[in-house]
Amino acid sequence: MPDPARENGAQEPAAPPDNGSTRLIGRGMLVGGTGTLLSRLTGLARDIAYGAVFGTTGAYSMFLAVFTIPNLFRRVFGEGALSEAFVPLFNEKLERHGKSAAFAFFSNVLLLTAAVLLAIVVAGALICLLLQQFFPDGRPALVLALLPVMLPYTLFICLFGLLCGVLQSLRHFAAPAVAPVLLNVTLIAATLWLCPRVGTTAEQMKVLAIAVVVAGVLQLAVLWPVLKRFGFALQRARPQVTPDVKRLMHLMIPGVIGASIYQINVMFDRILALCLDPWSVAALAYSERLVYLPGGVFAVALSAASLPLLSRAFAAGRQSDIVDALGYGLRQVFFVSVPCVLVLMYLGNAVVGLIYERGAFDADSARQTTAALMFYAPGIPAFAAVRIVRAGFYSRQDMKTPVRVGVFCLVLNVLLSLALMVPLRHCGLALSTTIAAYVNVAILMVLLKRDLQPTMQAWRNGLLAGARMLVAVAVAGVAVWATAHFATTLASPGLASKAIAVFLPLAAAAAAYLLVLHLVGAKEPGELFAAVRRRRDR
Repeated sequence: MPDPARENGAQEPAAPPDNGSTRLIGRGMLVGGTGTLLSRLTGLARDIAYGAVFGTTGAYSMFLAVFTIPNLFRRVFGEGALSEAFVPLFNEKLERHGKSAAFAFFSNVLLLTAAVLLAIVVAGALICLLLQQFFPDGRPALVLALLPVMLPYTLFICLFGLLCGVLQSLRHFAAPAVAPVLLNVTLIAATLWLCPRVGTTAEQMKVLAIAVVVAGVLQLAVLWPVLKRFGFALQRARPQVTPDVKRLMHLMIPGVIGASIYQINVMFDRILALCLDPWSVAALAYSERLVYLPGGVFAVALSAASLPLLSRAFAAGRQSDIVDALGYGLRQVFFVSVPCVLVLMYLGNAVVGLIYERGAFDADSARQTTAALMFYAPGIPAFAAVRIVRAGFYSRQDMKTPVRVGVFCLVLNVLLSLALMVPLRHCGLALSTTIAAYVNVAILMVLLKRDLQPTMQAWRNGLLAGARMLVAVAVAGVAVWATAHFATTLASPGLASKAIAVFLPLAAAAAAYLLVLHLVGAKEPGELFAAVRRRRDR
């Protein structure tokens, strides 16, 4: 039986200053992207189940609002600030001192993180139980009932995020990408099987909260045996605040602020949405799922594959590799995300009707969701690109710059939300998020250009790639218009008609887009297909 560590490249040397690093990123993008796509598709199936059972009810909106709090800790201690600060240091240890030293550092960080999170969970649960005496009914009572049940999820999902960072650093991308599917499968089972057997909607939300915690345990249990096959063993000594841990904390503090900014932003938007209409939070969440499904799959996979390699290139002083890897990542992200804007903007109503409109998700829910989608969809390229651009800073252990930019964009988003929510209602919240995302990416790219000083050839390649994509999207737009018009002539009641109205224009747009890119000599499709062939050959 082959050694899993060797099979996934854990023993490979650092990439030389050629296109080897981009090949590794492509491989990681493919494996991680496949798993992330499966996760996003099951996440979409989960939202379809939510829509059929709960629609856009106020209780479900409250569940989403409460779920934001564990996600805050996930962003800070899991896949966010802690992981983003830890991965470069882990890779530095791996590059300079070997796997044993890197694993010892990881073990110490894992135990310290578990201790801190356990204390937070216990304290939070006790506070909620105390406050329940003062809020016996209404929306606050539901929040205080759901939060202590859901808080343990923060412990499991944050440790899961650390394990993902280590496995991705060892160039094992499959298990971290596929494990989140367990959350979606567990919640689908709870929604379709358990919730209909429970009386009130509030009790159904408690069932979902318990299912979230069970899923967190399952995700962690899947990754642990994989990590052990790479030779990791948890140290039995008491965790210590070593100089390496202090350095990690120093790097992490700005990231904590940055990750908190994002979640505070989400919480602020959801609070404003609840102030507008009880259904607004659910409508925004359904539309967000469609927006983050296409570009987000590749953005998550690319950033996960890029950060370890960028960190090693920085530790070895190979700045040209950093520029090449960032350019590759941004081109691939735009290659996937730009046509998604066209498709969702033109076919948004048909897509929402096909995916969600059944059961409790009626025509009004579809109209509310589609309206938000029209303002979220233009932001897809920015939502995807920001992960890649931030990786350029995190790999160089610069956590402060993204935080400063994030604070500015948070203030901008708040001001825009307050200004736009009156005339545009919940659509104004979606539009403010889109505008702030583009401002965030633009500022970070200007600052990154100043620090890395890319060559004129790199800029020329990027501009040419962007021009080719715009030409291809324009032709794809014509194809969408023509086939969507033709599909309306085939309209008839039922699911088949809805599917034709979506998939026929979608297929025409994809064919036209890829054909034009091939004719104008774009290399992004070839790079992606080459990664597919290399993975198949392996």
